[in-house]
Amino acid sequence: MQLLRLVVTFLLLIVLSAGASAQGLGFPSSRRAPGPIVSAAHVQALSKIQLDRLARAQQRQEPTVHRRGPGRIVAGAAVGATAGFFAGGYLGAAIDGDCGGCDDPGFKGALIGAPIGAVVGGILGGKFLF
Repeated sequence: MQLLRLVVTFLLLIVLSAGASAQGLGFPSSRRAPGPIVSAAHVQALSKIQLDRLARAQQRQEPTVHRRGPGRIVAGAAVGATAGFFAGGYLGAAIDGDCGGCDDPGFKGALIGAPIGAVVGGILGGKFLF
């Protein structure tokens, strides 16, 4: 009796699992479903296709890269340009150095370095800040 119960339970599980997987195949209406006996290779191939579709759908739902909005990019560029303006002016004045008795040492270097520093700082700030 116990052996009969075990065999019936086993057969019931096989029938239920085959029915559940055959229902999930989702055959198009133009294509008829195969007969009641579906080969294991056919079910396995179709289930792989379904798993691939499910994996692609889950990948679309998950954000892969956090994109910054345009406001944050502009704010980062503005802060970077401001800092680069002063840093470039200071560096240009330091490079120009003492002109040997002129009344404004480093002024020409600061005038050249400030806009260059502002451009470089704006680009780097837009890329990396905020």
